[in-house]
Amino acid sequence: MKSQVAFSYGGQCLDSNIDGFTTLSVAGRGDFTRAVTATDLASDGAKYLSSRLESKKLTIKFFLKSVSLTDLTAKLGKLKWILSAKNTTVSFADDPLYKYVGTVTSVTLDDTTLHPTGSIEVTLSDLYCYSIAQQKTGTGKTVAFIDYDSEFPNVPLSVEFTPSSAISVFQMTSNQSKRFLLNQSVSAGKKVVVDFETLSCTVNGANVLSSVSLNSNFADFTIDKNTVLTFNADGRYLVRFEVKKL
Repeated sequence: MKSQVAFSYGGQCLDSNIDGFTTLSVAGRGDFTRAVTATDLASDGAKYLSSRLESKKLTIKFFLKSVSLTDLTAKLGKLKWILSAKNTTVSFADDPLYKYVGTVTSVTLDDTTLHPTGSIEVTLSDLYCYSIAQQKTGTGKTVAFIDYDSEFPNVPLSVEFTPSSAISVFQMTSNQSKRFLLNQSVSAGKKVVVDFETLSCTVNGANVLSSVSLNSNFADFTIDKNTVLTFNADGRYLVRFEVKKL
């Protein structure tokens, strides 16, 4: 039977894909550590200079049932093959709307019986977790993100905008001083697609990256629950994004 905290790695649920595998527990999801840089004072203590959140580790405990040594060897082989993927999605059945990105850094067995327990250690270089892709659609000049369920800002996946009438340039700004400017005319009904994952921009499917202003916040056009985007014309929009949590 599938565990309530069943572990999935690279899109493969181990409880479902390996007969006899059961996820017992997962530790570390709520943890974080902060490295602080400080300099000692001549008086007591030290002066704070800077700090950063560090990568974190998840530890997954599991049980693996087998009927023979050959069966155990085959299941361990499949387990190691699935876990050999690098920097891939990590998720758990009790929190299906959110995922991490990490790499398995160790697999250990607690004993050598036909029914061993063991541990899988996953290192999360990016310590944040991200929701499944969400989207906002509508018409007009503005779009608000008041239902963005986190304080942490994140770059959207993409923005699509189709103007109702022809425009000489396409501009998108936020109330948090972010700006994207395409120095190219766009005819009515032609879709502008700004892809923040691949840092690309198209109009009606044609690449127009060379017309994107160098002053645009292409790599750091972040949104959060307080963000309001404004377009320089009326039209249809579709914004795809992931909510970012610690």
